[in-house]
Amino acid sequence: MKAIWNGHISFGLISIPISVHSAVESSERVAFRLLHRKDHAPIHYKKFCSKEDIEVPNDEIVRGYEVKDDEFAVVEKEELDELEDAASPDKGEMEVLQFVEFASLNPLSFDNPYFAAPRKGGEKAYGVLRDALLETRRVGIVRFQLRSRPTLGALLPGARAIAIETLRSFEELREPDGLRIPAPAKKSAEVKMARLLIDQMSADGWDPAAHPNTYRKALEKLLASRRRFHLAEPARAAGEENVVDLMEALRKSVGQARGRSRRAPPKRSAGAA
Repeated sequence: MKAIWNGHISFGLISIPISVHSAVESSERVAFRLLHRKDHAPIHYKKFCSKEDIEVPNDEIVRGYEVKDDEFAVVEKEELDELEDAASPDKGEMEVLQFVEFASLNPLSFDNPYFAAPRKGGEKAYGVLRDALLETRRVGIVRFQLRSRPTLGALLPGARAIAIETLRSFEELREPDGLRIPAPAKKSAEVKMARLLIDQMSADGWDPAAHPNTYRKALEKLLASRRRFHLAEPARAAGEENVVDLMEALRKSVGQARGRSRRAPPKRSAGAA
């Protein structure tokens, strides 16, 4: 797996060289490309100005932030880069802020999963951290710079590897205040019966392989019955096509001329009989 981040986990006087890798296999995700029904050419999107109805190049596009409803402020990319650098820890440093119980984390804040692997010289310290987290049943809350953004994450110990789950900021999560939710009630016969049913359906652990992606299986069966094809190549501009055709014609003409010159009989001298 290709590393997307290289640096050190640092806490106290300990510094562990690690690399970070995606824990998600993107090829297993069901995804489709939009094609033109007529010729199976890929559909592309262009950036248009809604006022002038013209295509806009990237160097004329700026970022606008909605400060209030329908009120925007323009921010330049260079300004954002400066803000990100100022708010981020040192590049290549994954600082452990604290260790907490896993149950104290809100699963709704989990964003993207990654694996942390030790780099050369960090194998022993990596193993010590992993085993200590497992024994204490703790996770580490870290801050590091991922793809130029300051990011919070959680170090989650596994039997073999330490996983890193990036965390959404608490401001992004909604409160369920606007939902019609019943208030907690005293224990009733219904609750006792529900607990009995939960106990009967409980297992020692969850086996994800017991719950495969049935949608993907059905899709594979459907695709097996369909004709396969290669994506249509985009048409070349007329001028470019003429240049290519002309070059090919010249190349063939040169080859033919050389062939004729080799086959031509030697010229006779004027005094030959």
